[in-house]
Amino acid sequence: MSYLHQMAKKWRDPLRIFKLFQCAIAVICVSIPALLRLADKNSPGFRNSISQYVYISDSYIYGMLLCVAAMMFIFNGAVYFQNEERLGLKKAGKWYNVVLGLSLFGVILFPPHTFEVVHYLFGGLFFIGNALVTGFFHNKKDRVISITLAVLTLLGFVFCYIVPWISLLAAEWISLAVISLHFIMQSGFSFRLDPGSTQRMAPERIR
Repeated sequence: MSYLHQMAKKWRDPLRIFKLFQCAIAVICVSIPALLRLADKNSPGFRNSISQYVYISDSYIYGMLLCVAAMMFIFNGAVYFQNEERLGLKKAGKWYNVVLGLSLFGVILFPPHTFEVVHYLFGGLFFIGNALVTGFFHNKKDRVISITLAVLTLLGFVFCYIVPWISLLAAEWISLAVISLHFIMQSGFSFRLDPGSTQRMAPERIR
């Protein structure tokens, strides 16, 4: 079998495409704060939180980035609904991806200066939801790293609100990095260091 034929066969694999889509969500999520900083030409540094970028002169960039991320979460959840049995996907992915995506839409639709309480309710649902999803819905082989990442997310907000060592944006960025790593691990990449971790493994279901 030629190399090109092998490559074509891999790209026809729907599970492979699905995993690449999860990695795309990861890249977009972890890049959002940096992209918003680049769009905020009139500021000497980062703003205090991601939500404050709704007030930059090119605020459509804020809306576009969060909208793309929200739609990718919802689309990912829809894929779970349609292909759970055929691709051997986890049942939990059907709802938590949709909930995270809808909460991001809530963040977009209710800006903090106008709808402060509602905005932060949706923001809390998204960021704390990231921690819960990472801590409870993971492959068995990634249990330790997933729980560690979930705790790291919560500690980020502790160090923001209770022990004010970091900004809210830093805590949010930590949460985005954690959910990004979660999606990468769900796509089949393992952070385990044992020799067997590099072998291809079949998708695992949540117990």
